[in-house]
Amino acid sequence: MNRIWIATLVGLACLELSLNLYADDISDDTSAVGIAESVAYARVAMNAEGQTYFADAEAKFELKDFAPPAGPVGVAAMQPAKTVVFTTADGDWHGDWHPTPHKQFVFMLGGAIEIEVADGEIRRFSIGDIILLEDVSGKGHDTRVVSVEPALFAIVALPETP
Repeated sequence: MNRIWIATLVGLACLELSLNLYADDISDDTSAVGIAESVAYARVAMNAEGQTYFADAEAKFELKDFAPPAGPVGVAAMQPAKTVVFTTADGDWHGDWHPTPHKQFVFMLGGAIEIEVADGEIRRFSIGDIILLEDVSGKGHDTRVVSVEPALFAIVALPETP
């Protein structure tokens, strides 16, 4: 059963981040067919002084023919992706303060973590949560696994931006 959930979440992540070569706009009204209007995620952002903070974001869906002949689905704005990697950390792992190695989306597939940012805010993330790490320099963020079971992640690295 876990494999089905993981495959579903990774499939949705790839759907969200892959280039949309076949999408033709069908309608801007996703609520008419009863699908979600957006997906929410948390950003670990950085201010001009290099200090991290949390910001809430969302990607809005538009109904599109994404994979014909299958019917239309909600599709958010496409973003190029660089690599995908699965990682895990056991229940006593603590990452201490560190910047992210590159801008990346982190999809929580199992377990739970807490992330602290420089302004002192701490947020907990668990299965189904999405985090966009943008703090590629400076003090970064502090991460620790807070679940008994290992944390499991799908990480999608984004291309470098000038």
